[in-house]
Amino acid sequence: MRTFNCAAARQIPIIQYLAKCGIKPQRIKGHNYWYLSPLRGEKTASFKVNTKLNAWMDFGEGIGGNLIDLGIRMHHCSVEEFLERLNNGNHGFSFHQQTSLKADPQPENPVIITGVKALGHPALIMYLKARGIDLAIAERHCKEVNFTIGGKPYFAIGFANRSGGYELRNNWFKGAASPKDITIIDGGHKAAIVLEGFMDCLSLLQLKQGQPQSDFIILNSVALAERAVPILKNYQEVFLMLNHDKAGIAAAEKLQAAGISFTDASGFYKGFNDINEYLASQKQASLQPLIRRKMPEERNRGIGR
Repeated sequence: MRTFNCAAARQIPIIQYLAKCGIKPQRIKGHNYWYLSPLRGEKTASFKVNTKLNAWMDFGEGIGGNLIDLGIRMHHCSVEEFLERLNNGNHGFSFHQQTSLKADPQPENPVIITGVKALGHPALIMYLKARGIDLAIAERHCKEVNFTIGGKPYFAIGFANRSGGYELRNNWFKGAASPKDITIIDGGHKAAIVLEGFMDCLSLLQLKQGQPQSDFIILNSVALAERAVPILKNYQEVFLMLNHDKAGIAAAEKLQAAGISFTDASGFYKGFNDINEYLASQKQASLQPLIRRKMPEERNRGIGR
């Protein structure tokens, strides 16, 4: 009997997978299904599934992707373990059901890169600004990537990995163009910082004003932690700045089990899930004095009307 691989698993409609898990949409608007996030507690639905792309986005966390990306976060497991769940029939899916489960009977639509250029689109610059990242920081390591899904054109911020693939982000999409791999930013330093995603990397550079004193190893997925092991063994010091969640803890445990000696350097963003959340809080705090200075004037204008 044939079993699910990554390509087959990604063909399962996300909304049907969520339904099998007992998760129902709060509202539906066209191709967009809105849910209370299955990844965290919330009272207002900010988790969107686009059935046309078969992709999800959690706006509260700023993350998204395909079914596999969702599955490993929902169940706090590796890609292999999630595929095993599907193959064991934990949610009632079987390989032979794929045709009936697919919203679109056409073959899977991969991300196809059609062009790469310097960052410049206003929508992407606004997205970076919303995440607290200056364009000058992002353009050193990112590109503006044009791509298609099912023949339809899109664009996003692209972050290249060591194998020529790209992590892709914009204000509604989180995905990747194959091949998936880790990214190494080699500055010839004796120390390395391990980060989960490239937004963490840009956020750290923003906080350090773009002057790193270490090399960066960006996993691009905690499932790829083991690929970093041979690289990390070449460094005198290794610092982990992973997310404060089960996936981040699991990645640290994998590195430790592989013999990597490291320092957990995530203490400076204690109380926040990742570095970008911490950066956003710092940006907000810096605006408070300006807001307080404006408030009396605004109140006076209101009284005079």
